[in-house]
Amino acid sequence: MDEKSVQNYSRLKDDPEILLQFVNKYCTVELIKNTSFSGFVHSIDPISKSIILAVPCENSFQITLLPGHAVTNLFESNQENVTSPFEKLKDENTNNDIAARKSKVMDWFKLNLLTVTESNENIVFGNVSILPPYNVTDICTDNPMVAMQVRKIIERMPDD
Repeated sequence: MDEKSVQNYSRLKDDPEILLQFVNKYCTVELIKNTSFSGFVHSIDPISKSIILAVPCENSFQITLLPGHAVTNLFESNQENVTSPFEKLKDENTNNDIAARKSKVMDWFKLNLLTVTESNENIVFGNVSILPPYNVTDICTDNPMVAMQVRKIIERMPDD
């Protein structure tokens, strides 16, 4: 296995920007008791530092939750001719579809008398950011209660 950069996870935990660089990349995560998992990093919890990893398993992927307290090292490694499960999701959404969805979500918030703005390609609502492709799973905030309320608003949005 060719390691690109070995990182001591205890040093990385304090820098969320570095942790964000590992998202959607093929990485190896070493755990206590000499255990390791390799797969695509789906997300890293900013509070507990737990890692959600999509581990290749035959023709699909197994989603594995690795508790933050058990992680000792994290490093990007070579993928073994496996395409990321997240690239498939990106291909399904064209730029026109994403732009239309963004406009629709922003209009829905405004219709509900909520102030929304744009920041780059994100929709910003207070301390909440909604990332492309602007679905209920793309809500980013530190407050789970707020995330749940924003999710409910988006779920009530009509399909047409």
